[in-house]
Amino acid sequence: LLSVLQEAPYVMLKKNADLFVDNERYEGYCVDLAAEIAKHCGFKYQLKIVGDGKYGARDAETKIWNGMVGELVYGKADIAVAPLTITLVREEVIDFSKPFMSLGISIMIKKPQKSKPGVFSFLDPLAYEIWMCIVFAYIGVSVVLFLVSRFSPYEWHTEEYEDGQIQTNESTNEFGIFNSLWFSLGAFMRQGCDISPRSLSGRIVGGVWWFFTLIIISSYTANLAAFLTVERMVSPIESAEDLAKQTEIAYGTLDSGSTKEFFRRRKKITLQKKLIWVFF
Repeated sequence: LLSVLQEAPYVMLKKNADLFVDNERYEGYCVDLAAEIAKHCGFKYQLKIVGDGKYGARDAETKIWNGMVGELVYGKADIAVAPLTITLVREEVIDFSKPFMSLGISIMIKKPQKSKPGVFSFLDPLAYEIWMCIVFAYIGVSVVLFLVSRFSPYEWHTEEYEDGQIQTNESTNEFGIFNSLWFSLGAFMRQGCDISPRSLSGRIVGGVWWFFTLIIISSYTANLAAFLTVERMVSPIESAEDLAKQTEIAYGTLDSGSTKEFFRRRKKITLQKKLIWVFF
């Protein structure tokens, strides 16, 4: 008995299978491979479809094998031809030939759609955290500039009227809280302002803010064109950890397969506790 698993394109039932008997009812890569092996080795065989449709895994509690591996272990089949992954646990109970196909573990997901620029696409060149830091920095610099102007005597000056008379008993300060916000906003937008600090401390604060805005605006301008012109492929899943951290996308592996055993034996807690099996 030669055990096979009915799975395209390896083993498939012919469309007119009722017109054939025994091995002639099946076609596929593994069917042809089994025929060539029997031809070269000189033996006759009978194809036997695996009853439970599984490749084979050992139950952690009962230690009983199921699937194709179980049929070989318990003598229900003499040989098996299938795309069966070679694992250490399986090698302990059965012998493998050289694999005719070797593939790693991959995550298959629907191809993401191309993202088009939206209303707020101009925010994409910088991360959300950076934008929040810019807002807080803008408010903080404005408040510092306001306080520096309040305590610095060089920011206070008397007003001179058109007729040339000077009012000496009153002094004014141009950097109120609103003017401080306006000065910081004008510097950030690189448009300037009609007022400027008079004191050394105020000019230091303004100079630091100008240098900060120069770096931010230059970085933003350099990345804006690329973010708006290049159509990006946005994929929410990049690794197995990304799968474990979300709950919107249902996922899983083939039951009693090597991939399931691989993740079950992983030492990472995120994969052991959060992996939800959806069997196909």
